Amino acid sequence: MRRFWEPLLMGRQLLLWLVIGSLTGGLVGVVVTYFLKLLFWSINATSSWPLWAFGLALPGGGLITGLLIYYGAPDAAGHGTEAVIRAVHQHAGKINWKVAPIKAIATITTIAAGGAAGKEGPSAQIGAAVASAVADLLRFSAQQRQKIVICGIGAGFAAVFGTPVAGAVLGIEVLAMGDLWYEMLLPSFAAAVMAYEVAHGLGLTWTYARAAEFLPFSLGLFGRLVVLGIASGLAAYLLVLMMEGLHHGMDSLREKRRWWPPIFPVLAGILLFLLFVVVGRAPGGLSLGLLNQALSGHTVGDFMWWWKIVFVAITLGLGMSGGIITPLFVIGATLGSALSGPLGLPLADGAAIGMMAVTAAGANAPIAAIFMGMEIFGSRLGPDFLIAAVPAFIMIGNHSVYPSQRVRLQKSPWVPISIGVALEDTPDHPLPPPWIRRRQKHTSADSQRPPASMS
Repeated sequence: MRRFWEPLLMGRQLLLWLVIGSLTGGLVGVVVTYFLKLLFWSINATSSWPLWAFGLALPGGGLITGLLIYYGAPDAAGHGTEAVIRAVHQHAGKINWKVAPIKAIATITTIAAGGAAGKEGPSAQIGAAVASAVADLLRFSAQQRQKIVICGIGAGFAAVFGTPVAGAVLGIEVLAMGDLWYEMLLPSFAAAVMAYEVAHGLGLTWTYARAAEFLPFSLGLFGRLVVLGIASGLAAYLLVLMMEGLHHGMDSLREKRRWWPPIFPVLAGILLFLLFVVVGRAPGGLSLGLLNQALSGHTVGDFMWWWKIVFVAITLGLGMSGGIITPLFVIGATLGSALSGPLGLPLADGAAIGMMAVTAAGANAPIAAIFMGMEIFGSRLGPDFLIAAVPAFIMIGNHSVYPSQRVRLQKSPWVPISIGVALEDTPDHPLPPPWIRRRQKHTSADSQRPPASMS
């Protein structure tokens, strides 16, 4: 009888999580939509301010952000998604309900004032918090809570980017470097689709310039896209190193010098205003104008990608609040645009491919980045995204904008890493120069691949 009942029981499990995922996605879509509308209203309200006004707004916004985070919810610091990943792995998805509203307000005070951050981190955190609240209401078990929170993460990403397939995959792929929880693909997709449809029905729109054209495949194109992918991985690596350096400096001053934590976002605001005076306001805020300029095939300057890295590292590295994926979009698009000339690529194509390659590297999520590229720019560019995303993913090494990601993959035998622990908890062993490094077989007991339960 087992062979008779097994498909029916599997179908019941599938139907159950399709329903739960859809209901969760609908709720997340409503909350994220109104958060985004408030954020865009705030940005429009400050967009016409003169430069001197940002000299007050940036430090003032930093102070409000610092006070909210320090006294309200420390998990709302930075870009937020890493706190959700940590909650999934360490607390079965249990999210403090206070984090979502504080994260939303702190992000608005950061971005509207000119801080360089994104809108997706708060959306994913809001989605996870809503899903965790649903789990509390329905009295879910720890494993069920973990699953529904993953649905909430994917729904948040889908609503903010307008990409349900990529949002569903990204919500799973960011949990671990080199692994996917296959059981959650369809429930997460159901949540992402429902969130997307609800957000669209409530009037949310997503605008991406789509000037990229199909590139006929050739060996030369393959080589040029690999080079672009390598450069994208190194750019993402540079961003991570700068953010980590500022984090460590901030922690050192707080612990050894007893600095008051809310002062760091204020210092970030002061530094950003000085950069506004020198560079201009284009790399600040969401930089959607800069992004669409690059994706439209217009020049944006050879070093705008560098300035965006600096702006983002200061904003998030010194304790202001916001997401990280949108900044990765902008860094990748401006880098791809700058390298299009030397690589002989159309400007719009270089920007689109660079955008997805930097995202694949920074988030350690190449599959989601490829899907996202195809959803935004069309499936004909899928092979190009793959060719650039994979070397970018390899080149960033064992680093990520999400330090709470679990390690499920050793990218190179010459760079050993403990499997099954978070990136932030892996020992930082020194490496000798490559020319004297011998290939070693990783034999640590924790190198066994853990089960797919993510627990």
